[in-house]
Formats: sequence, C-alpha cells, structure tokens
Amino acid sequence: MENYKNKEMQNRATKAAKAIKDGADTAFDTVQNAVEAVESAAMNTVDKTTDYINKRLDNDNQNK
Repeated sequence: MENYKNKEMQNRATKAAKAIKDGADTAFDTVQNAVEAVESAAMNTVDKTTDYINKRLDNDNQNK
C-alpha cells in the first residue's frame, strides 16, 4: 500500500511540474510575441520617419 501511495505522489508531482512548465512556456511565448510586436512597430516608425525626411529633402532640393 505504501508503494502505491509513493507512485501516486510521484505521478502528482510529475503532473504538477508539467503544468508549471507549460504555464511558464505560454507566458514566455506571450512576452516574446509582445517584444517582437514592439520591435516591429519601432522599426516601422524609423522607416517612415526616414522616408518623410528624404521626401522633404527632395522637395526642398526641387524648389531651389
């Protein structure tokens, strides 16, 4: 009977560890996706700002 209880405790511990790892994996994936979204938005802003500056400089050169 004692052996059965030990196996049951081991099974519960294994299931608990898996649940914790799965939750952590999900949390890390969520954070990684958020960081990638912020990075993408920042890079797009830099690209659009560069395009705007270049267009303004081209317009200024054409008006001279």
